[in-house]
Amino acid sequence: MTDSIRLGPRKALVAGSLGLVGGSFARHLRSLDRWQVVGVSRSAPATPIGYEHRCLDLLDAKACRTAAAELKDVTHIFFCARFSDRDKALEARTNLAMLRNLLEPFDRVAAGLAHVCLVHGTKWYGSHIGPYRTPAKEDDPRHIPPNCYYDQHDYVAALQPGRSWTWSTVRPHIVCGTTTGYPFNLITLLGVYGSICAELGLPLDFPGDDCCFRSISQATDVDLLCRSMVWMATTAECANQSFNIVNSDYFRWCNLWPRLAAFFGVPIGMVRPQKLTSSMSAAADLWSAMSRQYGLTHPDVLSLANWGFGDFLFSADWDDMSSMAKASRYGFSGAVETESSILGALGALREAKVIPPLK
Repeated sequence: MTDSIRLGPRKALVAGSLGLVGGSFARHLRSLDRWQVVGVSRSAPATPIGYEHRCLDLLDAKACRTAAAELKDVTHIFFCARFSDRDKALEARTNLAMLRNLLEPFDRVAAGLAHVCLVHGTKWYGSHIGPYRTPAKEDDPRHIPPNCYYDQHDYVAALQPGRSWTWSTVRPHIVCGTTTGYPFNLITLLGVYGSICAELGLPLDFPGDDCCFRSISQATDVDLLCRSMVWMATTAECANQSFNIVNSDYFRWCNLWPRLAAFFGVPIGMVRPQKLTSSMSAAADLWSAMSRQYGLTHPDVLSLANWGFGDFLFSADWDDMSSMAKASRYGFSGAVETESSILGALGALREAKVIPPLK
């Protein structure tokens, strides 16, 4: 990466710019000096976003070539887009096609392209499958594929030699932020679940089993993640490297749960294993009524709470721990306390009238 790109004006293309990570990251870049931002996603933003946006289907190779021809001055690509599917082989093929369709035309026409950053996660270590070696380190052995992160990483690593641009990948876990409409958002899920308990006058039961309740977990504050992505994209030593990025501590649900109960103004409940997809099946009508009563911004409960995602989170009875040693060794610093991050994000949802006020 040349000094002129590193020190001069930077133009970022953020793929998946309406998601939790992509949207937060695009807004973060807009707050910094010397950054221009172009966001791309399949759908148009519902409200003004403060930066240039283009509708772009990353599975449409022709449309990607057209976009690259019109955006030749892009210097950084941040790939935050993601296709999810139960069929992991299909998921891997599709995510690789999306990345290839976007990157290859920019590789050809963007003479000033300096860096490509891919947003991955701890599924790299098999955190979605079951127990894995902890604390996970970036060079730990891979699990048996398919894994979409492996295909994307290997593709970029094979394409990069001889190019003027470099790459990085970032591996967060349970990204905590206030973006709505994202199907894998712990904060909006907790906000809806706790608010429904409060509305019904119920204690805050933990919907998973006791092993999950007491296991060690981790999270990544979205602001910390954004800072890390800028750092690795603009620091020469980070070229062609992968980094875990998680908060400065770990947490257990059993320690966080009393603070969540207090936030929602309800008693702490018991460990009551359940499938949220079943127990919350009638939540849509209740949430719609609550939205009218409290003037909430999102009357569709499924735009905030993915109950299937909750069932997965609260059934994970193994430790989730990533090592931040490598990022620290390369010079990244940032301390975020997880429980405060989660409670602060829930407070922001309440202030924005995404969830009801405290009774």
